[in-house]
Amino acid sequence: MLSRLSFRIAFSLGMQMLCSPAVASDRPNPAPVQAVTDDYYGTKVVDPYRWMENGKDPRWMPWLKAQATAARHALDAIPARERFLASAKALSGDLATVQKVVAVGQTQFIQRRKAGAEDSILVARTGNAPERMLVDPAKIGGGDQVLDWWQTSSDGRYVAVGLSKRGSEASVLHIVETASARLLPDRIPNTDFGVVGWLPDNSGFTYLTFVGQKGTPSYYINSEPRLHLLGTSAPDRLLINRAKSPVPLGAEQFATVSVTSGSKSAVLAVEDGRREQALYRTDIGMLSAGPATWTRISDFNDLVVGAKISGDNLWLLSRKGNSNGTVILTSASKPNLASARQVVIPGNPVLESISATKSGALVQTIEGGQSGLWRVSISGAATRVALPVSGTVRWIENEPTSDTAYVSLAGWFTPARPYKLLADNTVQDTGLVQAPRRLDPSRYEVRTLTATARDGTTVPYTVVMRKDITSNGRNPLLIEAYGAYGISLTPDYQSQLIPFLDLGGVFVTANVRGGGEFGRSWHYAGKAETKANTWHDAIDVAEALVKNKLTSPKHMTIMGTSGGGVMVGQAINERPDLFNGAIANVGFMNPIRYVSEQNFADIQEWGGPITDAKSFKTMFDLDPYEHIRPGVRYPATLVVSGINDPRAATFHSAKYAAKLAAGTTSGEPVLLRIDFDAGHGVGSTRTQREELWTDIYSFALWRGGSSEFQPK
Repeated sequence: MLSRLSFRIAFSLGMQMLCSPAVASDRPNPAPVQAVTDDYYGTKVVDPYRWMENGKDPRWMPWLKAQATAARHALDAIPARERFLASAKALSGDLATVQKVVAVGQTQFIQRRKAGAEDSILVARTGNAPERMLVDPAKIGGGDQVLDWWQTSSDGRYVAVGLSKRGSEASVLHIVETASARLLPDRIPNTDFGVVGWLPDNSGFTYLTFVGQKGTPSYYINSEPRLHLLGTSAPDRLLINRAKSPVPLGAEQFATVSVTSGSKSAVLAVEDGRREQALYRTDIGMLSAGPATWTRISDFNDLVVGAKISGDNLWLLSRKGNSNGTVILTSASKPNLASARQVVIPGNPVLESISATKSGALVQTIEGGQSGLWRVSISGAATRVALPVSGTVRWIENEPTSDTAYVSLAGWFTPARPYKLLADNTVQDTGLVQAPRRLDPSRYEVRTLTATARDGTTVPYTVVMRKDITSNGRNPLLIEAYGAYGISLTPDYQSQLIPFLDLGGVFVTANVRGGGEFGRSWHYAGKAETKANTWHDAIDVAEALVKNKLTSPKHMTIMGTSGGGVMVGQAINERPDLFNGAIANVGFMNPIRYVSEQNFADIQEWGGPITDAKSFKTMFDLDPYEHIRPGVRYPATLVVSGINDPRAATFHSAKYAAKLAAGTTSGEPVLLRIDFDAGHGVGSTRTQREELWTDIYSFALWRGGSSEFQPK
């Protein structure tokens, strides 16, 4: 099977265009074919579009721009698209959003986007005084920047802020003085992961910096954890030596050194794309005094996926011995897993994250497809926090010296809203976010159902639709699945989904294997060698939707985003007849070519790195690009990418679209939508998001047969 799919490409089909028949006069030239043959441990693979991996090739930008123009014309030709966009703008324009709230003493720091604004800003409010601006990215360094991350010093005097070119996530670190909103002269480039922790006296902080060339596979190689002291011209101290024990690191591994207010211990976390970490500790004083002596806390085989400190309490979240996770409490200064206390959360839910507080910890869980929240005391008692929203805990922000926290909650029809969690588990609405006036949740319903996969596994899925939708087999339906990295799909609000539902669309999320909905075992059942379960589950859920007459193949579109690109690409490779549309949104479409992109460090998720015939076969078998078959009637496909994307390089989308267009015989369009001012979706403006999701949902309504969305 390997040679049949990888060697033979019907180049006679290579003249098919990437555009809609409705805009024939605007069709660009097809992608030039320049075949390269690789030998992977005895298996030869022909790649007709390898040249697209070279961003400096003179053919690259002209070809991309021609494809983007053709896609724009095709999408603009959908008659009701503009009406959809107007509805989406009205909903999102009404909504103020809050991305993060942190309290230090009497001062609240709030990252927010005001109603009608394009981007978020950082403000501060002390007591009852009016809030004041700290950071407006549009007014710093010539503008066209976004706020990537920020972290306050423990006394709130300073805020470390990461700013980057829109969509690039290539952060440059700045320091803001809170009292004056003045930017200090400190500037540190290549700080994409942010500040890890401020020193106890707030004289400086630890951070991770990258030393390779941005946009190339060298960028993440030999990254450096460093200590920066404010107001000094001396070089920042390197906190570890990669070549020496007790922390020998591979070139591709990251090492972050975190410090926590009120604790004497610093923690070194070693990561390499897995959720699990190897952890070490040292005394904080050794970070600035000289070479630190590191003591091991845990190794990768201890399956620790979270660690937080409060005082001398070290809280760990481990998946060892329990796929759903176990809470472990040990000493931060003298850690010992063998004698550590294990805390049982009633019902054994999936444990998602842990946050340390002054007298215990907060544990985020998944229960019945929704988030739960528990407060755990040092004695081991676990108490459920009654949440006012059934849906998702999007983030938790708290100071480890306090028992209060800010928690963001969202549901399908509840925009994300920050609440203040008090020490007695009372949950108070901060009043910072209000629902859009035009939103009427009573019009819609949510159903949680299950499908039986081909191997007998029960796979849950959620159906979101108007209450008056009937099972007639003709509903335009968009099914989305992800299934990677142990990340769970849970309820979340999106303004652009509302007009899709209002126009008769049905939205479905399938909780396929590879996600984290049922713990580590569910993740590993759709990872690397078992990755086929991910797209098989998606197909089997789609077949259940047809069987239940919620839709039919000629009304159904399937979508995968980012790592979900593997799912959607392989789903239509295996069952092109089951869908009338497909959407690969900033997708990972050609995994075996991870060696050509910046973001390769997470390749273990996909069975890499490729070091022998076995690892090659694992990655090849899940590669959508390599399994496109010439002569197949593929559904119409919308392929989306942003030129600044640091997570899934644009060549993934471009190569995939070119090869799919060359191979399909259905006559249906392959649209390559490129945003030349965006990346992976991070840092996009409100308008960019409105335009993107209007295109996605309009495409799904078109392919779903909605009469108002059929191009003339």
